Amino acid sequence: MKPHASQLPNYAPAETAIQREAQFTGAILVERLPRLVASLASAAGTLDVRFQVGNEIARPPFLRGEIRGELQLTCQRCLEIFDWPLQAKVDLRLVRSEAEEARWLQDYEPYLIEDDRLHLHEMVEDEVLLALPLSPRCAACAPPSDEAVADAVRNR
Repeated sequence: MKPHASQLPNYAPAETAIQREAQFTGAILVERLPRLVASLASAAGTLDVRFQVGNEIARPPFLRGEIRGELQLTCQRCLEIFDWPLQAKVDLRLVRSEAEEARWLQDYEPYLIEDDRLHLHEMVEDEVLLALPLSPRCAACAPPSDEAVADAVRNR
């Protein structure tokens, strides 16, 4: 963990966070996210999180932010472990009922508030799981980028 990094709380009171337009900044150890650990080569590492809660006219409140860190994945081609840099943007709409969730689902990514709690660790875990590559590959095994392919074609 980074020196002096504050730990991200596990949860926060939703209504208070919305009314105060709260900010949540801190770190969370990867090992504290069991569903994520099951998808990784190692539970080592720390995720740095920055969330902002706010309101907008005629829309549900939002939770936006970013999650950064470095995760250890297994290359699906050579089976070597490699460090994968994570930078995940988060943009959720905070809704209070399933009806409200259904109403906004087509336009936004809703997050259903239950028991007036924002489950911050759970949100981080969900967003990181969604950001993981489907078939991780290390730099040596990664397919060439579109730009590299275009350069190769031009240089023939």
